[in-house]
Amino acid sequence: MSTINYLNDYKIYDFFEETNTITLYKNGETKTYADNSAEFEQIKAEFMETIYNSYEMPAFGVSIHEETIQALDFGTWIKFNFKERLTHNDMPFDALLINISPDYSGINLIREVDGKFEGRCFYINTENTFENLYNILQKIQF
Repeated sequence: MSTINYLNDYKIYDFFEETNTITLYKNGETKTYADNSAEFEQIKAEFMETIYNSYEMPAFGVSIHEETIQALDFGTWIKFNFKERLTHNDMPFDALLINISPDYSGINLIREVDGKFEGRCFYINTENTFENLYNILQKIQF
């Protein structure tokens, strides 16, 4: 597997263009959508709209795999899976996991590497809340 290395000033927003599947977690249920599905397009488009003009902030969040896996049983989460391993700020990731709540205006991007959600996160602040995306995710049936 190759690794794409981007400069530190490469915007985290741009990485989502490399997504090839999106996994949706709702209260312990899981479904993955391929990049040719209507659900994939709807989720990605609204996510990109929500994070448009976002800016990255220093992240204080650290993921512990076991705790993250347990948290997936509650609430709404999306995971952006990438075609190949990416690296940003010297931190590699194969996927980025995000907890979505309607009132959030900033999110931790939890890195998955080799199947584990371990280590430092990325954090972005947005101009918008995630209410529209959250509502779309709630309407998607498994």
